Amino acid sequence: MPDFRALLSGFILALIPALSIAQIAPQPAPMTPNEEGDFLPDPSQEVPLSEAQLLAAFSDKTHRGTYNFKRPEIDTFAFVETTTSDGRTRHVHGDKVDTGTWRVKANVICFSYINWDGGTHNACFNIFQRGNCYYHYGLNVNGLAGMGGSFTARSVHEGETPECEPSMV
Repeated sequence: MPDFRALLSGFILALIPALSIAQIAPQPAPMTPNEEGDFLPDPSQEVPLSEAQLLAAFSDKTHRGTYNFKRPEIDTFAFVETTTSDGRTRHVHGDKVDTGTWRVKANVICFSYINWDGGTHNACFNIFQRGNCYYHYGLNVNGLAGMGGSFTARSVHEGETPECEPSMV
């Protein structure tokens, strides 16, 4: 007949390393609302996506999102942007369509657009991820001068239900 105390002791001893590893494994940052009641990442405490993570999140992907601001000539916060692996982008905001290029260097993603009205603009971002939501933090036009500029937009891959709170996309 097996010695159940010995079996139980062996089982408990086998669990101790697993429990220790679980306790020291990095845990995701808690989603704490800011003063506006949103759950934005804190760029002074969190790390933006790396070059490899940005390429995986944006190459041949369509993002559906909402801006943190509204342009006077566009009657919506919502946008859809497709970024192809060959560096092209198509950005739809309301009934306006901008086209252009995108690139990634280190932990920064940059876009160069030809606007719907014929003008041009450049925009660079650090991107932070919570769940399946991507938080866009705008940087200066050169993109490499700092990290975690101001929050400009939130997006998810088209077809996904946002896991971020509050869900705005």
